[in-house]
Amino acid sequence: MKITDIRCHVMNVPDSRGVAALRNWIFVEVFTDEGLRGIGEATTEYHELAVQAQVETELKPRLLGIDPTEIERIWQLGYRDFWWRRGVVHSSAMSGIDMALWDIAGKAAGVPVFKLLGGKVREQVRCYIRYGPEFAGVDRDTAARVTRELGFDAFKHGFGTPTVPYDGNRQVDVAIAEHARFRETLGPGVALMIDAAGMFDPQQAHRLIAGLRPLNMLFVEEPTNQDTLEPTLRLKRDFPDVKIALGERLITRWDFRPWFEQQAIDVCQADPSHCGGISELVKIAHVAEVYGILMAPHNPYGPVALAACAHVAAAIQNFLILEHCPIQPWFDQVQTLRVPVVNGSVDVNELGRRPGLGVELNMELVKSRGHIALAARRYGQADGATPLI
Repeated sequence: MKITDIRCHVMNVPDSRGVAALRNWIFVEVFTDEGLRGIGEATTEYHELAVQAQVETELKPRLLGIDPTEIERIWQLGYRDFWWRRGVVHSSAMSGIDMALWDIAGKAAGVPVFKLLGGKVREQVRCYIRYGPEFAGVDRDTAARVTRELGFDAFKHGFGTPTVPYDGNRQVDVAIAEHARFRETLGPGVALMIDAAGMFDPQQAHRLIAGLRPLNMLFVEEPTNQDTLEPTLRLKRDFPDVKIALGERLITRWDFRPWFEQQAIDVCQADPSHCGGISELVKIAHVAEVYGILMAPHNPYGPVALAACAHVAAAIQNFLILEHCPIQPWFDQVQTLRVPVVNGSVDVNELGRRPGLGVELNMELVKSRGHIALAARRYGQADGATPLI
Protein backbone atom coordinates (compact mmCIF):
# COMPACT_ATOMS: atom_id res chain seq x y z
CA MET A 1 0.00 0.00 0.00
CA LYS A 2 1.29 3.48 -0.91
CA ILE A 3 0.33 7.06 -0.11
CA THR A 4 -1.06 8.67 -3.27
CA ASP A 5 -2.30 12.04 -2.01
CA ILE A 6 -2.49 14.23 1.09
CA ARG A 7 -5.03 17.05 1.39
CA CYS A 8 -5.63 19.63 4.09
CA HIS A 9 -8.94 21.42 4.69
CA VAL A 10 -9.63 24.41 6.93
CA MET A 11 -13.22 24.72 8.19
CA ASN A 12 -14.44 27.81 10.04
CA VAL A 13 -16.65 27.14 13.06
CA PRO A 14 -18.76 30.00 14.49
CA ASP A 15 -19.62 30.24 18.15
CA SER A 16 -22.89 28.71 19.33
CA ARG A 17 -24.81 31.84 18.29
CA GLY A 18 -23.32 31.82 14.80
CA VAL A 19 -22.02 35.33 15.43
CA ALA A 20 -18.27 35.10 14.90
CA ALA A 21 -15.63 32.53 13.99
CA LEU A 22 -14.56 30.72 17.14
CA ARG A 23 -12.26 28.13 15.59
CA ASN A 24 -10.88 27.01 12.27
CA TRP A 25 -10.79 23.22 12.41
CA ILE A 26 -7.99 21.77 10.28
CA PHE A 27 -8.60 18.29 8.87
CA VAL A 28 -5.99 16.23 7.01
CA GLU A 29 -6.86 13.44 4.58
CA VAL A 30 -4.34 10.80 3.49
CA PHE A 31 -5.25 8.68 0.45
CA THR A 32 -3.79 5.34 -0.65
CA ASP A 33 -3.58 3.25 -3.81
CA GLU A 34 -5.74 0.56 -2.16
CA GLY A 35 -8.68 2.90 -1.65
CA LEU A 36 -8.21 3.34 2.09
CA ARG A 37 -8.41 6.92 3.36
CA GLY A 38 -7.36 8.21 6.75
CA ILE A 39 -8.47 11.38 8.50
CA GLY A 40 -6.51 13.43 11.03
CA GLU A 41 -6.80 16.80 12.74
CA ALA A 42 -4.20 19.56 12.99
CA THR A 43 -6.34 22.34 14.45
CA THR A 44 -4.42 25.28 15.88
CA GLU A 45 -5.43 28.62 17.33
CA TYR A 46 -4.24 30.92 14.52
CA HIS A 47 -1.55 29.74 12.01
CA GLU A 48 -4.19 27.71 10.12
CA LEU A 49 -3.14 28.64 6.59
CA ALA A 50 0.51 28.10 7.47
CA VAL A 51 -0.33 24.59 8.70
CA GLN A 52 -2.25 23.87 5.51
CA ALA A 53 0.70 25.03 3.40
CA GLN A 54 3.12 22.94 5.45
CA VAL A 55 1.03 19.82 4.87
CA GLU A 56 0.56 20.32 1.15
CA THR A 57 3.84 21.92 0.03
CA GLU A 58 6.48 20.48 2.37
CA LEU A 59 5.26 17.19 3.81
CA LYS A 60 3.14 15.81 0.98
CA PRO A 61 5.98 15.65 -1.61
CA ARG A 62 8.21 13.83 0.89
CA LEU A 63 5.60 11.21 1.80
CA LEU A 64 4.04 10.25 -1.55
CA GLY A 65 4.77 6.63 -2.41
CA ILE A 66 5.56 5.53 1.16
CA ASP A 67 3.63 2.72 2.86
CA PRO A 68 1.21 4.56 5.20
CA THR A 69 1.43 1.81 7.82
CA GLU A 70 5.12 2.61 8.35
CA ILE A 71 4.00 5.21 10.85
CA GLU A 72 7.18 5.51 12.89
CA ARG A 73 9.31 5.81 9.77
CA ILE A 74 7.08 8.61 8.48
CA TRP A 75 7.12 10.38 11.87
CA GLN A 76 10.91 10.28 11.96
CA LEU A 77 11.10 11.59 8.39
CA GLY A 78 8.75 14.41 9.28
CA TYR A 79 10.83 15.28 12.32
CA ARG A 80 14.40 14.74 11.11
CA ASP A 81 14.09 15.71 7.46
CA PHE A 82 13.87 19.37 8.49
CA TRP A 83 16.56 21.60 9.99
CA TRP A 84 14.02 23.71 11.96
CA ARG A 85 12.09 21.43 14.30
CA ARG A 86 9.29 21.53 16.88
CA GLY A 87 7.64 24.74 15.75
CA VAL A 88 3.88 24.66 16.20
CA VAL A 89 3.17 24.98 12.46
CA HIS A 90 5.28 22.03 11.39
CA SER A 91 4.48 19.90 14.41
CA SER A 92 0.73 20.45 13.98
CA ALA A 93 0.98 19.53 10.30
CA MET A 94 2.80 16.32 11.23
CA SER A 95 0.26 15.62 13.97
CA GLY A 96 -2.64 15.70 11.53
CA ILE A 97 -0.86 13.35 9.14
CA ASP A 98 0.11 11.00 11.97
CA MET A 99 -3.51 10.64 13.10
CA ALA A 100 -4.58 9.88 9.54
CA LEU A 101 -1.90 7.17 9.27
CA TRP A 102 -3.16 5.46 12.43
CA ASP A 103 -6.68 5.65 10.99
CA ILE A 104 -5.48 3.90 7.84
CA ALA A 105 -3.51 1.29 9.79
CA GLY A 106 -6.57 0.44 11.88
CA LYS A 107 -8.80 0.22 8.83
CA ALA A 108 -6.26 -1.97 7.02
CA ALA A 109 -6.06 -4.34 10.00
CA GLY A 110 -9.79 -4.19 10.70
CA VAL A 111 -9.27 -3.11 14.31
CA PRO A 112 -9.67 0.11 16.33
CA VAL A 113 -6.55 2.20 16.83
CA PHE A 114 -6.38 1.46 20.55
CA LYS A 115 -5.89 -2.23 19.70
CA LEU A 116 -2.77 -1.27 17.74
CA LEU A 117 -1.57 0.69 20.78
CA GLY A 118 -1.66 -2.41 22.97
CA GLY A 119 -5.35 -2.70 23.73
CA LYS A 120 -7.67 -1.01 26.20
CA VAL A 121 -7.02 -0.65 29.91
CA ARG A 122 -10.42 1.01 30.62
CA GLU A 123 -14.01 0.83 29.47
CA GLN A 124 -14.81 4.56 29.59
CA VAL A 125 -12.83 7.73 28.83
CA ARG A 126 -14.10 10.38 31.24
CA CYS A 127 -14.54 13.83 29.71
CA TYR A 128 -15.15 17.33 31.02
CA ILE A 129 -16.96 20.31 29.55
CA ARG A 130 -15.40 23.77 29.47
CA TYR A 131 -17.30 27.01 30.07
CA GLY A 132 -15.97 29.50 27.55
CA PRO A 133 -16.69 30.70 24.02
CA GLU A 134 -18.41 27.37 23.36
CA PHE A 135 -21.19 28.66 25.64
CA ALA A 136 -21.42 32.09 23.98
CA GLY A 137 -24.44 33.99 25.26
CA VAL A 138 -25.16 31.39 27.95
CA ASP A 139 -25.01 32.43 31.59
CA ARG A 140 -22.99 30.55 34.18
CA ASP A 141 -25.87 28.78 35.88
CA THR A 142 -27.34 27.60 32.58
CA ALA A 143 -23.97 26.28 31.44
CA ALA A 144 -23.60 24.35 34.68
CA ARG A 145 -27.13 22.95 34.35
CA VAL A 146 -26.56 21.89 30.72
CA THR A 147 -23.31 20.19 31.72
CA ARG A 148 -25.13 18.04 34.28
CA GLU A 149 -28.03 17.34 31.90
CA LEU A 150 -25.56 16.03 29.30
CA GLY A 151 -24.20 13.60 31.88
CA PHE A 152 -20.84 15.25 32.55
CA ASP A 153 -19.54 15.25 36.11
CA ALA A 154 -16.56 17.50 35.44
CA PHE A 155 -16.39 21.17 34.46
CA LYS A 156 -13.66 23.71 33.65
CA HIS A 157 -13.81 27.49 33.64
CA GLY A 158 -11.23 30.10 32.70
CA PHE A 159 -9.85 33.03 34.68
CA GLY A 160 -13.04 35.07 34.37
CA THR A 161 -13.94 38.09 32.27
CA PRO A 162 -10.69 40.07 31.95
CA THR A 163 -10.47 43.39 33.73
CA VAL A 164 -9.84 46.38 31.42
CA PRO A 165 -7.10 47.44 31.51
CA TYR A 166 -5.73 44.09 32.54
CA ASP A 167 -4.76 43.94 36.20
CA GLY A 168 -3.50 40.54 37.38
CA ASN A 169 -4.13 41.27 41.04
CA ARG A 170 -7.76 42.19 40.41
CA GLN A 171 -8.12 39.23 38.07
CA VAL A 172 -7.12 36.83 40.84
CA ASP A 173 -10.10 38.05 42.86
CA VAL A 174 -12.40 37.66 39.83
CA ALA A 175 -11.21 34.10 39.19
CA ILE A 176 -11.57 32.98 42.80
CA ALA A 177 -15.05 34.51 43.12
CA GLU A 178 -16.32 32.94 39.88
CA HIS A 179 -15.06 29.49 40.81
CA ALA A 180 -16.60 29.77 44.26
CA ARG A 181 -19.94 30.43 42.56
CA PHE A 182 -19.43 27.49 40.19
CA ARG A 183 -18.67 25.21 43.13
CA GLU A 184 -21.85 26.34 44.82
CA THR A 185 -23.91 25.80 41.65
CA LEU A 186 -22.37 22.47 40.66
CA GLY A 187 -22.13 21.01 44.14
CA PRO A 188 -19.35 18.91 45.68
CA GLY A 189 -19.86 15.91 43.41
CA VAL A 190 -18.64 17.62 40.22
CA ALA A 191 -14.93 17.88 39.48
CA LEU A 192 -13.99 21.54 39.02
CA MET A 193 -10.95 22.88 37.15
CA ILE A 194 -9.57 26.28 36.19
CA ASP A 195 -7.68 27.26 33.05
CA ALA A 196 -5.62 30.22 34.22
CA ALA A 197 -4.06 30.47 30.72
CA GLY A 198 -0.70 31.61 32.06
CA MET A 199 -2.17 35.02 32.87
CA PHE A 200 -0.60 35.52 36.31
CA ASP A 201 2.87 36.32 37.60
CA PRO A 202 4.30 33.94 40.23
CA GLN A 203 3.04 35.95 43.20
CA GLN A 204 -0.44 36.33 41.75
CA ALA A 205 -0.50 32.63 40.86
CA HIS A 206 0.43 31.80 44.46
CA ARG A 207 -2.51 33.84 45.76
CA LEU A 208 -4.81 32.30 43.12
CA ILE A 209 -4.04 28.74 44.17
CA ALA A 210 -4.32 29.62 47.84
CA GLY A 211 -7.78 31.08 47.17
CA LEU A 212 -8.92 28.08 45.14
CA ARG A 213 -7.55 25.50 47.57
CA PRO A 214 -10.74 25.25 49.66
CA LEU A 215 -12.80 24.51 46.51
CA ASN A 216 -11.20 21.08 46.05
CA MET A 217 -10.07 21.68 42.45
CA LEU A 218 -9.27 18.66 40.31
CA PHE A 219 -6.41 20.71 38.88
CA VAL A 220 -5.19 24.24 38.29
CA GLU A 221 -4.09 24.71 34.68
CA GLU A 222 -1.27 27.02 33.58
CA PRO A 223 -1.25 29.23 36.68
CA THR A 224 1.70 31.20 35.33
CA ASN A 225 3.88 31.67 32.25
CA GLN A 226 5.63 28.54 30.92
CA ASP A 227 8.57 30.20 29.21
CA THR A 228 10.64 28.80 32.10
CA LEU A 229 9.67 26.03 34.51
CA GLU A 230 11.06 27.39 37.79
CA PRO A 231 8.02 29.54 38.75
CA THR A 232 5.66 26.60 38.24
CA LEU A 233 8.03 24.30 40.12
CA ARG A 234 7.94 26.67 43.10
CA LEU A 235 4.14 26.65 43.06
CA LYS A 236 4.05 22.88 42.98
CA ARG A 237 6.38 22.73 45.97
CA ASP A 238 4.29 25.29 47.87
CA PHE A 239 0.99 23.50 47.14
CA PRO A 240 1.70 19.76 47.19
CA ASP A 241 -2.00 19.02 47.71
CA VAL A 242 -3.15 20.91 44.57
CA LYS A 243 -2.58 19.31 41.16
CA ILE A 244 -0.91 21.66 38.69
CA ALA A 245 -1.53 20.96 35.01
CA LEU A 246 0.02 22.28 31.81
CA GLY A 247 1.53 21.20 28.51
CA GLU A 248 -0.73 22.29 25.66
CA ARG A 249 2.03 24.59 24.36
CA LEU A 250 4.83 22.03 24.65
CA ILE A 251 5.81 20.04 21.57
CA THR A 252 7.24 16.50 21.48
CA ARG A 253 8.82 14.51 24.31
CA TRP A 254 11.88 16.76 24.19
CA ASP A 255 9.88 19.78 25.38
CA PHE A 256 8.29 17.76 28.18
CA ARG A 257 11.51 16.17 29.40
CA PRO A 258 12.70 18.92 31.82
CA TRP A 259 9.20 19.37 33.28
CA PHE A 260 8.98 15.65 33.98
CA GLU A 261 12.53 15.25 35.29
CA GLN A 262 12.13 18.12 37.73
CA GLN A 263 8.63 17.00 38.79
CA ALA A 264 7.32 20.47 37.89
CA ILE A 265 3.78 19.31 37.09
CA ASP A 266 1.22 16.78 38.27
CA VAL A 267 -0.97 16.59 35.15
CA CYS A 268 0.34 16.61 31.58
CA GLN A 269 -1.89 18.29 28.98
CA ALA A 270 -0.08 17.34 25.80
CA ASP A 271 -2.21 18.05 22.72
CA PRO A 272 -2.15 15.41 19.95
CA SER A 273 -2.98 18.06 17.35
CA HIS A 274 0.31 19.85 18.18
CA CYS A 275 2.70 17.61 20.10
CA GLY A 276 3.32 15.14 17.27
CA GLY A 277 0.09 13.20 16.89
CA ILE A 278 -1.00 9.89 18.37
CA SER A 279 2.52 8.47 18.06
CA GLU A 280 4.05 11.18 20.19
CA LEU A 281 1.20 11.46 22.68
CA VAL A 282 1.64 7.79 23.55
CA LYS A 283 5.39 8.24 24.05
CA ILE A 284 4.87 11.32 26.21
CA ALA A 285 2.30 9.43 28.30
CA HIS A 286 4.64 6.50 28.91
CA VAL A 287 7.45 8.81 30.02
CA ALA A 288 5.00 10.69 32.27
CA GLU A 289 4.00 7.39 33.88
CA VAL A 290 7.59 6.85 34.98
CA TYR A 291 7.34 10.05 37.05
CA GLY A 292 3.82 9.40 38.36
CA ILE A 293 2.37 12.19 36.20
CA LEU A 294 -1.23 11.90 35.02
CA MET A 295 -2.46 12.62 31.48
CA ALA A 296 -5.35 15.00 30.68
CA PRO A 297 -4.93 15.70 26.96
CA HIS A 298 -5.63 19.23 25.79
CA ASN A 299 -8.51 18.98 23.31
CA PRO A 300 -10.73 22.02 22.67
CA TYR A 301 -10.96 21.11 18.98
CA GLY A 302 -12.95 18.99 16.57
CA PRO A 303 -14.24 15.41 16.51
CA VAL A 304 -11.17 13.80 14.91
CA ALA A 305 -8.94 15.15 17.67
CA LEU A 306 -11.48 13.84 20.19
CA ALA A 307 -11.32 10.38 18.63
CA ALA A 308 -7.51 10.40 18.61
CA CYS A 309 -7.41 11.40 22.28
CA ALA A 310 -9.97 8.75 23.19
CA HIS A 311 -7.96 5.94 21.61
CA VAL A 312 -4.80 6.98 23.43
CA ALA A 313 -6.69 7.45 26.71
CA ALA A 314 -8.17 3.99 26.35
CA ALA A 315 -4.72 2.44 26.03
CA ILE A 316 -2.61 4.27 28.66
CA GLN A 317 -2.58 3.55 32.38
CA ASN A 318 -2.02 7.10 33.68
CA PHE A 319 -5.05 8.80 32.09
CA LEU A 320 -7.03 11.24 34.26
CA ILE A 321 -9.64 13.10 32.18
CA LEU A 322 -10.19 14.47 28.66
CA GLU A 323 -11.23 17.94 27.55
CA HIS A 324 -14.29 18.05 25.27
CA CYS A 325 -15.67 21.21 23.63
CA PRO A 326 -18.56 20.19 21.34
CA ILE A 327 -19.32 23.50 19.62
CA GLN A 328 -22.91 23.05 18.46
CA PRO A 329 -24.47 22.45 16.07
CA TRP A 330 -21.36 22.05 13.93
CA PHE A 331 -19.64 19.43 16.08
CA ASP A 332 -22.50 16.98 15.53
CA GLN A 333 -23.34 18.06 11.98
CA VAL A 334 -19.83 17.55 10.63
CA GLN A 335 -19.73 13.90 11.76
CA THR A 336 -21.29 11.19 9.63
CA LEU A 337 -19.97 8.59 12.09
CA ARG A 338 -19.88 10.14 15.55
CA VAL A 339 -17.47 9.56 18.39
CA PRO A 340 -19.61 7.71 20.96
CA VAL A 341 -19.84 10.16 23.88
CA VAL A 342 -22.39 8.79 26.34
CA ASN A 343 -23.17 10.31 29.76
CA GLY A 344 -20.00 12.37 29.83
CA SER A 345 -17.59 9.66 28.67
CA VAL A 346 -16.40 8.09 25.44
CA ASP A 347 -17.69 4.51 25.29
CA VAL A 348 -14.54 2.51 24.57
CA ASN A 349 -16.44 -0.68 23.79
CA GLU A 350 -18.52 1.07 21.13
CA LEU A 351 -15.37 2.70 19.77
CA GLY A 352 -13.84 -0.77 19.64
CA ARG A 353 -16.48 -1.94 17.16
CA ARG A 354 -15.07 0.42 14.53
CA PRO A 355 -11.81 0.03 12.60
CA GLY A 356 -9.37 2.93 12.65
CA LEU A 357 -10.25 6.06 14.59
CA GLY A 358 -13.96 5.34 14.32
CA VAL A 359 -15.03 8.78 13.15
CA GLU A 360 -16.01 9.99 9.68
CA LEU A 361 -16.76 13.51 8.45
CA ASN A 362 -19.11 15.18 6.00
CA MET A 363 -16.35 16.47 3.75
CA GLU A 364 -18.76 18.51 1.65
CA LEU A 365 -19.69 20.46 4.76
CA VAL A 366 -16.01 20.83 5.67
CA LYS A 367 -15.17 22.18 2.22
CA SER A 368 -18.15 24.55 2.20
CA ARG A 369 -16.89 26.52 5.22
CA GLY A 370 -13.54 28.04 4.32
CA HIS A 371 -11.03 29.72 6.59
CA ILE A 372 -12.00 32.91 8.41
CA ALA A 373 -9.36 34.95 10.24
CA LEU A 374 -9.86 34.90 14.00
CA ALA A 375 -9.88 38.07 16.04
CA ALA A 376 -6.69 38.65 18.02
CA ARG A 377 -6.76 38.02 21.76
CA ARG A 378 -4.98 41.03 23.19
CA TYR A 379 -4.58 42.27 26.75
CA GLY A 380 -3.19 45.66 27.67
CA GLN A 381 -2.00 47.07 30.96
CA ALA A 382 -2.83 50.56 32.18
CA ASP A 383 0.54 51.77 30.85
CA GLY A 384 -0.16 50.37 27.37
CA ALA A 385 2.30 47.47 27.63
CA THR A 386 1.42 43.80 27.19
CA PRO A 387 1.41 41.74 30.41
CA LEU A 388 4.11 39.10 30.87
CA ILE A 389 1.83 36.26 29.79
